[in-house]
Amino acid sequence: MAVGAAAVMASTAQAQVWTDDMESYPLGQLDGQGRWKGWDSNNTLFSNVVNTQASGGVQSAEVAVGADTVCDYDLLPPINMSSGGFSLTQKILCPTGSVGKTYYIVMNDYNDFGPYEWSVQIGFNMDSGTVECDCGTNGTVTAPLNFGNWAEIKCDFDLDGDNVDIYYDGSFLASYPPSMGVFGTDSYASLQIDALDLYPDGPGFPNPSPVYFDDFNIDPAGPQDIGTSFCFGDGAGTACPCGNNGGTGEGCGNSGGGGASLAATGDSAAGGNQSYNASGLIPGQPALLFSGNNAINGGTGITFGDGLRCAGQGVQRHGVQGPDASGNASWTSPLPNTNWVPGDTKHFQGWYRDPAGSPCGAGFNLTNGHTIIFN
Repeated sequence: MAVGAAAVMASTAQAQVWTDDMESYPLGQLDGQGRWKGWDSNNTLFSNVVNTQASGGVQSAEVAVGADTVCDYDLLPPINMSSGGFSLTQKILCPTGSVGKTYYIVMNDYNDFGPYEWSVQIGFNMDSGTVECDCGTNGTVTAPLNFGNWAEIKCDFDLDGDNVDIYYDGSFLASYPPSMGVFGTDSYASLQIDALDLYPDGPGFPNPSPVYFDDFNIDPAGPQDIGTSFCFGDGAGTACPCGNNGGTGEGCGNSGGGGASLAATGDSAAGGNQSYNASGLIPGQPALLFSGNNAINGGTGITFGDGLRCAGQGVQRHGVQGPDASGNASWTSPLPNTNWVPGDTKHFQGWYRDPAGSPCGAGFNLTNGHTIIFN
């Protein structure tokens, strides 16, 4: 098999059309189990179900050099994903000290002995310590590889709109039309999700170290909006500090002209899958996601910096992200400091730097607030 193929995926919760956590299979050969098989039905002994590593449960898939393992959605009963939205997520572990390169690829079309079409291709280069996405019309997009920890791969497909959003370890990589393929030079007649392929690039020197995959899921509707937004800097509630109103659904205005907004997708389960998504931030300036137990001032907030402080009491910090060139950033579960239980209500907000052209001179601002009641 040529590079231009090799991959895997899964999804957020809610009405899953398919899920596989490797727990139902006997230890040993993965090819031939469930929907898994070797490329062109050439089963090998190089992809195995093991109990030495696991993200959830006690088992995962170990993929070693010589493997080329396909999850074929045409196998009975077939899963048809040719229209609508689908969010695919899965976990990958590249152990510390690993070498070589392993690919994750989503197949737009897979048939034994062809034709083949590739819509997502992500290489995990353990020699350079980088994740290398062949992100269609964006070219190659890279990110740091998280060694020694389970990290999430997420692909949000809009098949009707011909778009896929790619995330790794909670960070956005790129969006592009999957009909143009992983190098942005194809023109696929059909647009669908047909198969996954896990492929260590080799043999070569050095041969890739074993890599582990776990917790595959597919959500047929894509990410679900969860929670409720509040505390807007649009002039309807507490006034912004210097008349710097943002637009509808945003925080107070920043040096970019509008305000920043925060929302969430996924499920509302405590310890479940959530993604907290901010837009309108200042590109390249750090943004902190935090939560509190109270919605301040009845949910209308108080002035703070160039914005409104909406969430307080029992504040927990959930990590800093660097917004992309469009001012977007996402924080994806599991997050630090999230020991929540069913029934907890948390109010979230983004706090971000705005050092150049800050409307009120404070040099920082905040998004609107967003509330989630966990179940």
